[in-house]
Amino acid sequence: MLDVKQLIASVEACLGWPYVSPGTNDARGIDCSGLFVKAFRDQGGSIYHGSNTIYRKHCTEKGQLTSVSQLQPGMAVFKWNPNTPDKFKDKLGDFQHIGLVTSVNPLRIVHASSAAGCVTTDTKLGKWAYWGWLKDVEKPGRASDGEQSSSADPEEGDEETMTGYATVAADSGSTVNIRTKAKASAALVDRVPIGARVEVLGTCGSWKKVKFGSRTGYMMAQFLVAEESLEPDEDLTLEERVERLERRVALLEKKDGAVG
Repeated sequence: MLDVKQLIASVEACLGWPYVSPGTNDARGIDCSGLFVKAFRDQGGSIYHGSNTIYRKHCTEKGQLTSVSQLQPGMAVFKWNPNTPDKFKDKLGDFQHIGLVTSVNPLRIVHASSAAGCVTTDTKLGKWAYWGWLKDVEKPGRASDGEQSSSADPEEGDEETMTGYATVAADSGSTVNIRTKAKASAALVDRVPIGARVEVLGTCGSWKKVKFGSRTGYMMAQFLVAEESLEPDEDLTLEERVERLERRVALLEKKDGAVG
């Protein structure tokens, strides 16, 4: 049996690798099911390259996904299209994309994304529609003494609590760019004013997947200050708290040019 913790570590280690399909299943390029081929190979195992076949033939348990409370670390999740590919006759639909749940609270799904252009993370269910336990992967035991694990607790698994927020920051300029992919050459989605608050949806190497208003894209992580770092800390002196507040005010006063 494959160790689920090592499986998770193997997948997490690929964050930021470029998306290529079909890839070489290494740092030169990898696609969604190639991520699983690589992780299985790291433990001397093997799995078919293809998300549709993985769902149909390599899952010992599987089902429709409607809530984060159904998930456990080490579980595969799938995006789905109701149209079945020609090579399959079972009318189950197209399990067109696969990712691995590496954490439930907070939610973290690692996958090789063509949209991001790299191995990235999601922190909301979004379009993930099916789940499956993979053959040969050790399933974590549930909590003992009648206690539920966090992954089975509906309150713990509420996806609305799984996102984070950050403030846009830069040493110069008045806006920071959001792009369609996690690369500086990607098309521009929007320009976000310095000091604005964005929702952080995932990580792709040195980029963050963010949402600003109704628009979603990728922003360089260096231009984001996690919201929690701006909150008061009991261990800080009064002078340190004032300095932190002054930095926050300075962010809101930036006025020239765009970066990122």
